[in-house]
Amino acid sequence: MGNILHLQHRTGIAELLDRLLASVRVGNWPAGAPYRHVNGFTKFVAEERIDGSRLTLHYWPAAPGAAADVSRPHDHRFPFTSILLGGRQHFIELRESDVAGERWSRYTYRPFFGGRIAHVSGGGEVGLEPLRIVERRPLEGHYATTSTVVHQAVTDRQAACATLVLRGPRERTRSRVYYRPAEPPPHGGLQLGRRLARSEVIAQLSDMAAMVSGGS
Repeated sequence: MGNILHLQHRTGIAELLDRLLASVRVGNWPAGAPYRHVNGFTKFVAEERIDGSRLTLHYWPAAPGAAADVSRPHDHRFPFTSILLGGRQHFIELRESDVAGERWSRYTYRPFFGGRIAHVSGGGEVGLEPLRIVERRPLEGHYATTSTVVHQAVTDRQAACATLVLRGPRERTRSRVYYRPAEPPPHGGLQLGRRLARSEVIAQLSDMAAMVSGGS
């Protein structure tokens, strides 16, 4: 996978955000229009690379008074490295266990057409046992994981939160997502998120730029 460390310093990240803002202000989307992901964050694709890797920005708007956003346990079809730009977030890594942990219903996602459509199949009920908690601090170090690690992202919503993610080339055609047994099962088909107005995109990119320049 490509290296994200050259962007770990504020200067490199600030330059990336400045380029994106300049492009969006004149109506250009460097790698497709941002959209609201089903997991609640805005996803900006900053770069598509020839080796199949992708550089993205994820942004969670502030929601004062709301509970922390806790993603469903999941893995990915690719390894990735992530830098926290601002806000508060940590990861919980888990593993499947037949004898320990909370019970979850496991589903397998197989996306098609660039992730716009997905086939979903059930995989039975399993236990998930927490292994470790990975704390994060803005612009200090990075979180790196493989395609097979199951984890949850816990994002505090009292202030906006943003991450810069370098996703490696895809290694698998499927990923796993876990639902509580009492939850309605997921559905396949279209997986498109809500598109954002350009003014909202500019506001969110500007907020991320302020996080980096101010070191918040």
